[in-house]
Amino acid sequence: MDLITIIKEANPNVVIFLLTTFIAFISWLVKSLVEKPLTESKNTFTKFFDKRIEILTEVKTRLNFIAYFPEGEDNLDYKNQLQNILLTDGKAAYLSKEIYDNILRIAIDPRTDEKLLLGTIKKIDEELYNKISKVQDEISFYRRFSNYSPLRRFVGIAFLSLQYVISLTIVVVFLLLVITIFFNGSIYIKISIILIGILGLYLIDKWLKR
Repeated sequence: MDLITIIKEANPNVVIFLLTTFIAFISWLVKSLVEKPLTESKNTFTKFFDKRIEILTEVKTRLNFIAYFPEGEDNLDYKNQLQNILLTDGKAAYLSKEIYDNILRIAIDPRTDEKLLLGTIKKIDEELYNKISKVQDEISFYRRFSNYSPLRRFVGIAFLSLQYVISLTIVVVFLLLVITIFFNGSIYIKISIILIGILGLYLIDKWLKR
């Protein structure tokens, strides 16, 4: 007796109950496996992101003063401030290894290595630019889709939802097409699809990490 026959002969109320339970279980599973990790990751990212911008800005300010005062008491004072930053409240953990090593060398060396100093400031500027650009993207997104006008807010949300629906439709149609070709194609086509799929997942992963 196959599954279809069992379903046809089963009590409709039992089938509806089991189907509803199955859908609820799938929804809970998706929520647990996708939504919760994303929420936790977002909270961690937000805390780390804000703190990192704060510390990078704090360090960059001292480095700029060191560049303006390459020697003398002021120079040593700002280098001492850099040392305090690295030693206080675990702030060093928010810096990349390269920037941390450079700042440490600058902070403890009585003679200022101008090339190292300017190179470190440039690297910090690049990191701050990338992070502030993300903040500006978030602000632009918020302004676009959370307008104070109810009509504009509705149109914005509808437009955003339409974008998601179109994107999801394209992805589903593409996957169905690939699956159909995979099962109906020759062994060479199947191997090609598998290799292209692996390459595609790798490229998508690299793109998402940007």
